[in-house]
Amino acid sequence: MASKAQLGVIASAVLLVHALSACQPESEEPSAARKALDELQEKYDELVEEKLDVPVKWATDDIENLGDWEYRVENLSYSSTDDLAAQLNEFGNEKWELIWIERTPDGLLVVLKKPSVSYLSKIPLSELGKIVIGGEGSQ
Repeated sequence: MASKAQLGVIASAVLLVHALSACQPESEEPSAARKALDELQEKYDELVEEKLDVPVKWATDDIENLGDWEYRVENLSYSSTDDLAAQLNEFGNEKWELIWIERTPDGLLVVLKKPSVSYLSKIPLSELGKIVIGGEGSQ
């Protein structure tokens, strides 16, 4: 079962990301901070619902995401350079980085990458340290 401290750290991360996303202007497309908040909220709900018996296993799996990349390949058609820039900016807003572009008969083939999501990477190291070394609030 997940300890109160572990759930507290995830809840703190949810609150931190929520506070950061509150600074973003409202738009129809969710911001990267809002998406991170939603992912953290889902993970918290999973932990609470499943009463995670092996938090170390979850943390180990999450740490393995550090330094990993996600890749995305898209075929883009565009009517103007402004249209192309708008599409690329949309990917950039989602934190995708363009690493390859190639002309095709249908437009452009683009390859994008971004770091894999790690929930633990969003928690301040000082808070993680308290849990790892069994400091204040780690019980």
